[in-house]
Amino acid sequence: MTTPTNRLSAKQPRSKRPETGRSSATKGAVRRGNAPSVTGSALLDRIIHVRPSTTVAMFAPVAAAGTALAVVSGRGSGWSLAGWGLAGYVAWTLSEYWGHRIVLHYEPERGFGAKLHYVLHGVHHDYPQDARRSILSPLLSIPMVGAAFGLSSGVAGLPLTFGAGYTVGYLAYDLFHLYLHHGKPRNRLLRTLREYHMRHHFRDDSKGFGISAPYWDELFGTSISRMPRTGQPAEVASRRGA
Repeated sequence: MTTPTNRLSAKQPRSKRPETGRSSATKGAVRRGNAPSVTGSALLDRIIHVRPSTTVAMFAPVAAAGTALAVVSGRGSGWSLAGWGLAGYVAWTLSEYWGHRIVLHYEPERGFGAKLHYVLHGVHHDYPQDARRSILSPLLSIPMVGAAFGLSSGVAGLPLTFGAGYTVGYLAYDLFHLYLHHGKPRNRLLRTLREYHMRHHFRDDSKGFGISAPYWDELFGTSISRMPRTGQPAEVASRRGA
């Protein structure tokens, strides 16, 4: 149910925001509830942004079928197929990091590019509690998973478990991202990961691109350290940050 678009926090406006018809005073505002249609068409909006259950229904059978076909084909031992599945998962985590950093946070200031960015990701930053906007749009997920299976079955001739591992990684990312926004973590690790992702949303969206795999932020120099407590040296907070 859509709720009034009240301010959720005093987050500073993002430096670049597409032309979405809102006044400059509301740009960068983080809003409660579900986002309005980003296309003007309810049907098109449901295609561009799907429910979490739809994503699972679309991609879980793909991963299962890829695994089953790889086993039946007899191409390689069980350990080999498992290794290629793990390679596919690692490939997903790199896609997640670089896709988030380069594609989803490439923010043209005007025109079609600005509108496309808002549809694919900007709306999620404006309405972080809208479950459908927390799921990667099929406009991106279908080509990405398709490319992974293309490498498996054609171009690179890899076992289909590579594509299956990539798909499992994607589903794990999507559901984990959803959990970080809507779940209530009960252990320290999950609370730390949730806090880390919230820094990306509410402190600095030019860093913190790893969601299910935040270690890539450490490797590529885009991690967001914890803010120091009052009277605490900054270097201490940095060592204790996620």
